[in-house]
Amino acid sequence: MLEGVIVSNISNIYMVEVDNRIYECNARGKFKNIDITPIVGDKVNIEILDKDKNTAIISEILERNNYIKRPKLANLTKLILVVSAKQPKPDLLMLDKQLAFAEFLNLDVCIVINKIDLEKEEKIKEIQKIYTDIGYKVIVTNAKDGYGVNKLHKELINNISAFSGNSGVRKI
Repeated sequence: MLEGVIVSNISNIYMVEVDNRIYECNARGKFKNIDITPIVGDKVNIEILDKDKNTAIISEILERNNYIKRPKLANLTKLILVVSAKQPKPDLLMLDKQLAFAEFLNLDVCIVINKIDLEKEEKIKEIQKIYTDIGYKVIVTNAKDGYGVNKLHKELINNISAFSGNSGVRKI
């Protein structure tokens, strides 16, 4: 058996990453009997069916560190909260609610202010200061031209991350 992480799920076909290799997996029927469904982020044990075709079966779901019901995600280590500098207007109340939820789950958080080309620098720095002053990491980006994306990429390394933000913020 190999241990891996579910990285995607489409129509109950699970893509499980094991040592930088992706296996296409089905889940054993026994999970239905115990009323548990594998979800993205789950650490699982798999049994290889065909090594050449990268197919396997999920034989065990390991204990979850955390679980989010909507969207269904497990074992997150980092939450990337994205707000736009403008278009749509930054919704700081929603950001604060997301921060409270992340704190409740004990998740590391990174705040991304995107679309910085659409707003005055002073306004962006004002938002950035609010959150850095209370201990959050804030990265400013412009996804359109790639500004700040490398900094954000570094935040994703060795983490199971999810992006969250209102529609239109261009979650990179």
